[in-house]
Amino acid sequence: MRDEPQLIRDASAGERAAFDELVRLKRERVVRTAFQVTGDLDDALDVAQGVFLKLWQGLDRYDANRRFDTWLYRVTVNAAIDFIRGRGPKGSIQPLPDEPTDRIAEDDLGMEARMDLSVLQRAFSRLAAGLAPKQRAAFVLREIEGLETAEVARVMGVAESTVRNHLFQARKTLKAGLERDYPDLVPRGRGKKSKE
Repeated sequence: MRDEPQLIRDASAGERAAFDELVRLKRERVVRTAFQVTGDLDDALDVAQGVFLKLWQGLDRYDANRRFDTWLYRVTVNAAIDFIRGRGPKGSIQPLPDEPTDRIAEDDLGMEARMDLSVLQRAFSRLAAGLAPKQRAAFVLREIEGLETAEVARVMGVAESTVRNHLFQARKTLKAGLERDYPDLVPRGRGKKSKE
């Protein structure tokens, strides 16, 4: 079995089997990232198809001295943002079917905790739809995918300070939405102070 760098080299040389294996390795990540940015599974699948077509056509331009995943995230995020701009916002994000987090939640948490997690996921999905595409992309890459701020900046092709600003604005919008629409999800002492 070939390691990832060898698959990339072979695929960039035009070997179809290596490219197919690379797609199998990266498909879930590309679809998940596109989904988190677009908010719709069908749209995410369309974006992913376009990303892999671009990948096949442009893999020879990939700089092997850089991380492949960073480059792939960049192509995916840019394609998803372009897709959103082309069609306008679609509304709230729906949970992906069979998300790994859903399985973890069911295996490790009790019924009440699963219900709380489900409510929190629905709240996030609805509120994230109100974020600007670049804010949503920065938030998804940093807070959901777990990339460091510097890597998010490389993926998005912006300065780290711009990423921090996108994150600040996204968190502010999400927090305000939680406090307004889902006050029961805000820990005591963290929401708006009540006037007594």
